Amino acid sequence: MSLIRSIFWFTIFVASTFVFTVIFEHGFTNFKVNSKAEFELLKGYLSGGPKRKADESDKIP
Repeated sequence: MSLIRSIFWFTIFVASTFVFTVIFEHGFTNFKVNSKAEFELLKGYLSGGPKRKADESDKIP
């Protein structure tokens, strides 16, 4: 029973942290769209680095 309770609280912690991160970085507007973007970024981190679009400001002259 203790294992089930620990898994439950860990899942709540991870979900709350994700929601807080989305709200902190993007705000309350378009939460669904922003959470999808944040989840894609998280998957990128876990698979070896995020895949962001290169911008002109990223280049060193």
